[in-house]
Amino acid sequence: MAEGDSIRRLAGRLQHTYAGLPVLASEYRRGGDLPVRFTGDALTEVAAVGKHLLMRFAGGRTLHSHLRMQGSWRTHRPGWRPRPPASGRRDVVGAWFDFGTAGVLAAHDMPVLDVVPTSREHDVIGHLGPDILAADWPGRFPEAVANVRAAAGLPIRAALMDQRNLCGIGNLWAVESLFIGGIFPYERSARVDAAKLLDLTHRMMVLGLRNGTQATTGDLRRGRTHWVYGRYRRPCRRCGTPIAFRAAGPGPYDRETWWCPSCQPPSPDEPAALP
Repeated sequence: MAEGDSIRRLAGRLQHTYAGLPVLASEYRRGGDLPVRFTGDALTEVAAVGKHLLMRFAGGRTLHSHLRMQGSWRTHRPGWRPRPPASGRRDVVGAWFDFGTAGVLAAHDMPVLDVVPTSREHDVIGHLGPDILAADWPGRFPEAVANVRAAAGLPIRAALMDQRNLCGIGNLWAVESLFIGGIFPYERSARVDAAKLLDLTHRMMVLGLRNGTQATTGDLRRGRTHWVYGRYRRPCRRCGTPIAFRAAGPGPYDRETWWCPSCQPPSPDEPAALP
């Protein structure tokens, strides 16, 4: 899943493989825009901020991308070039960079792909709250807690997913941390210990980043990696109750949600919170 930990791992791989290399040939094209070329420039750094990827070039430009659910950065053999799109189909390669013997790096089906001056990166990431996996997280932890508390009337599920409060938490980590914390996903944020929940989520994601996995149960066997995510109607691994599910709604952070009705009961005095 393209969440904060997976984007940070991707940034590390691209940094290790391509940072410092000159661009021998390239193309950036979005829709009907004129192509922007990076040929002759050099990639200096690849960084992750939440779920956003920043590729910084020596010439003072940054290529900003967000994978969402479908985008990917792929490495192709040296000399590879994208095929012309078939008639009536859009070109799924939004940008590519030829790094010689290191191969060609290409953005496939990337929903967000922008070029901005490196000095103006805030134009594309300035709205984000503290990054839960960044080195400055301990210092910005109180800010993130205050942001979640300020969303007092929202379901805690939405408050976690709103990247303006804190960034890097995606659907998987949200539902899994709420299960481990024993919190009903639609509980109002005001009724949740935000500091305890964010600390738990941070520790889970750091462990996943370190181990290179998004498993939350500690069991890496196929079909055993998650407590509730993707497990609708299957028995809870703790109590055996069938896992509940709610489909994504119209809100920007109202994603597919799984939870255990027994391990994560709603507050008895808030029946309106039930989905």
